[in-house]
Amino acid sequence: MKLCCSTAAFGRAIDLGELTQLEWIDACANDLDVDGVEFDGRYFPRTDDDYLAQLKKLCADRCLTVACVRSPVALGGADVDASLLEFLPWIAHAAGLGSPLLRFSCAGVPDGSPGIAWRELIRGLKAVCVDAKTANITLALERGEQGSLVSTPADIKRAQKECDSAWLRTATRAEDLIGADGAEYRALIDETLIVTAQSGDRQSSKAVEELSYRGFVSMCGCFEPSSAADLKAIVAAWRESTAPVL
Repeated sequence: MKLCCSTAAFGRAIDLGELTQLEWIDACANDLDVDGVEFDGRYFPRTDDDYLAQLKKLCADRCLTVACVRSPVALGGADVDASLLEFLPWIAHAAGLGSPLLRFSCAGVPDGSPGIAWRELIRGLKAVCVDAKTANITLALERGEQGSLVSTPADIKRAQKECDSAWLRTATRAEDLIGADGAEYRALIDETLIVTAQSGDRQSSKAVEELSYRGFVSMCGCFEPSSAADLKAIVAAWRESTAPVL
């Protein structure tokens, strides 16, 4: 497997103005033992083409793979068409950054019929998959928090089945692989194109290794601005726990 760092890991420092995305890329290249980066849409000061090109070029110059982009927009909700208008530009932004993946979640259940809400969500998923195919960006659906229309492994499988698109795949949280529904999440590993990790928990990293997952694991836990050393230790823990035994 390969390791990447999400902007979210330095989210507080970026929010406080102590770090820019450009400086974060340099930190990933110079201070962390990672192979790539994941851009979280919540931390973009702007999304014009010139800025995206600057980020992409710096990643190339620093020999970092752009592993993924995370959409700040959750698809669905009370007005699927309105969410589509906000969501679809992130497919283009992912393409502009040179990312093969766009990670996203689905919004909560609006007032009214859950059946209608689900039907509308599937309509929205089919619409974004059309744009994703055109842009050659694969969508990685992650579980949402409690209240989301897609919050369990069964929901993810159902959404994939009903959407019926090769452009809709899965993002899995490492911690879920060892949780109460671990077996169900492990069953999704063949559809998983990116794994996210909040910590250096050895059980989680071993679970990912045992599944022979070979994609990126994104370090996306949010740390205090002064604790970059903690993130460095977490990356090291993942490296150590997944290193081959000679």
